[in-house]
Amino acid sequence: MSETDTGDIHSQELEEHGGSTSDLNRLSEPELISFMESALDKLSVESLNRLGHTVQQTLQTKQEASKMTARQSIEEQLQRSGLSLHDLFPELLSTRRGGAAGSLPPKFRGPNGEVWSGRGHTPRWLDALVAEGRSKEEFLIAKGVG
Repeated sequence: MSETDTGDIHSQELEEHGGSTSDLNRLSEPELISFMESALDKLSVESLNRLGHTVQQTLQTKQEASKMTARQSIEEQLQRSGLSLHDLFPELLSTRRGGAAGSLPPKFRGPNGEVWSGRGHTPRWLDALVAEGRSKEEFLIAKGVG
């Protein structure tokens, strides 16, 4: 038997010890969790690692499926109502990138009128001036002056 037949292997092992998979299927989720938690102490470190990996994979698969189901449901509701996500959440889904609403005030001004907010990568004009031996602070805009 291969490792891909683990469902069959576990079913056979369970039946060999006097139980069956149908016995487990009859348990409620809280009862099944309690059963599994009580069995953890009997497992080796290797088995616990394997079980942990399986749990993580199953969790990820179920979370992705849940997201897709929720997304499809929301898209169907929006389509039926004639609304869009932007209609419901305009503050979160701005159609503009940057611009006046998203811009920061300039913190540095270059000799040719270039401006930089001080965020992100240093602009080439400022890098060039610093490379010439000038100080970055020379180009700071005084507070209250824009």
